[in-house]
Amino acid sequence: MATPMVISNILGIDRVNMNGKTILIKERHGTNANFLVNAILLHALKKMDAAVCLVLCHNTLGHYHNIGMKFGYNLLNLKEKGQITVVEPMKIIASNITDMYKGFTNRTETVIPDVTFTGHVDFAHRFFVCVKEKYDEAARFTESVVLIIDDINHLLNLGLSLRDTMYFIRYLRSFISLYPLSQLCILAHIYQENLQTQNAQTSNADIIANALKYMTHLCVTTQPFKTGHSSDASGKLTVYWKTDSIRSKYYWLEKTTHLFKLLDWQVKICVPGAMSILL
Repeated sequence: MATPMVISNILGIDRVNMNGKTILIKERHGTNANFLVNAILLHALKKMDAAVCLVLCHNTLGHYHNIGMKFGYNLLNLKEKGQITVVEPMKIIASNITDMYKGFTNRTETVIPDVTFTGHVDFAHRFFVCVKEKYDEAARFTESVVLIIDDINHLLNLGLSLRDTMYFIRYLRSFISLYPLSQLCILAHIYQENLQTQNAQTSNADIIANALKYMTHLCVTTQPFKTGHSSDASGKLTVYWKTDSIRSKYYWLEKTTHLFKLLDWQVKICVPGAMSILL
């Protein structure tokens, strides 16, 4: 079984000083990259003794708590202590909807795009303010904060446009650059780039991931097999350190590829050609 510490070693984040670094996890459609988020989260808590700000657009805090308990971390207790803070966009939107229903919504505080409203509201900035507030709460625990977003492309599902989402990324990057002890990790679900038919949402998801790729130090991709499903492995894991100085220091290849197999509550990883490890 590949524990979060083993996965951290495969990614290289157990050796590299991750202060000021950005990680992009590209989860290609047909795979599940959540085990990478878990590894980065638990590495931040165990090895870095950092605070964590979770922006959960896909999985819930309960999901991460259940996995953390398996490895000895009670995220609910850490949340009570202030080491973990959480932004849950769906709860923000639910609150906005409740306010709308009651008839007293302040449009400067809502993050829901309203096509019937003629005035301009910077929804990207409103959402960024929500994230910044929770980041600042985590920073009161320690200056070293890991900001994790799972999954940024769900902002498109929540009604933000491609423009809004790209502006949110710009706000985020400008803010994070002010804190040299911080770390940013973004998961983006993407689709097969060679599909002949793509709707606008699919294309926008790929555009966002491709833009993020140019901003990151480490890009990790999970992708299914082109030939279809396999009973021996769930997909391929590609690790790409974009920083030349880091690769040369540790004698890493530009890209390394592994195979991974997702099982109940665990993941197994091996190099191509070593499928017996997965049995």
